[in-house]
Amino acid sequence: MQTIGEGKILKGVGSFYTVLTEDGKSVVCKARGLFRKLGTVPLPGDNVSIAIDKKNGGFITDIHVRRNELVRPAVANIDILLIVVSAGEPEPDPELADKLIIYCDKQGIEPVLIINKCDGGETEASRSIFRQYENAVDAVLEVSAETGYGMERLKAILAGRTVCLAGQSAVGKSSLINALLGLSLETGELSAKTERGRHTTRHAELLITPEGGFIADTPGFSMLESVPMEPEEIPKAYREFAEFSPKCRFTGCMHLSEPDCAVKQALSEGVINRERYERYKKIANEALEARRHKYD
Repeated sequence: MQTIGEGKILKGVGSFYTVLTEDGKSVVCKARGLFRKLGTVPLPGDNVSIAIDKKNGGFITDIHVRRNELVRPAVANIDILLIVVSAGEPEPDPELADKLIIYCDKQGIEPVLIINKCDGGETEASRSIFRQYENAVDAVLEVSAETGYGMERLKAILAGRTVCLAGQSAVGKSSLINALLGLSLETGELSAKTERGRHTTRHAELLITPEGGFIADTPGFSMLESVPMEPEEIPKAYREFAEFSPKCRFTGCMHLSEPDCAVKQALSEGVINRERYERYKKIANEALEARRHKYD
């Protein structure tokens, strides 16, 4: 068996996996039986070592340590999560966006907020969203998948990175995937382009962008019912709190009802966005309540 080096899994169908090698070739491989015994399922996004047996074809011999792993879509080693909201319809769900940012913090993924449907450029609605999130994520971008507004800056940020999208239905995630892939298709044609019928079982697949990155061709997460973190971890996911938290009287301050809280002081001075803070209180209190009832 001849080892031919390293690669990244693009997709898996049954027990066969398409691996993009370092020299840009696609090789269809089987996974070693050892992975099944260990309960490890190769995922799109996995960095792997592969070998070629002239008689039996390609084999995945090793799955490298994953930086992170998502469930829906089932992908590994995501660099950036594009959290998509709309400047038009539907009305934004900022609580979902907040929970996704917390999820990114736990998974070690860079969150980037995309305000789609800015078809005529910046709007009052997009400015309101921007003000809430400018200090909360790696970047906030106003774009239009339809007109191309802001898309060049987005493509530059994503170049060479592995990306997944998340957000409400109808915010334009499929149209953004279309635009990032450089396709000029109606939204409904995208699944046909990637040979996916409406009634076939959907498996995540990484598609290669013109800028040399990868994008998961599924439109991201469904609604997150709860934040998968201990309550004390949640405030650490709020970057706008970081400057003030060390000045709180109590170590581990939750910034809720504690006295001499520097975060609440910054809030009263208008330094921290009140809308996002009010949603933080709701999320943190829900997590505290869930823990109280965990063993009921």
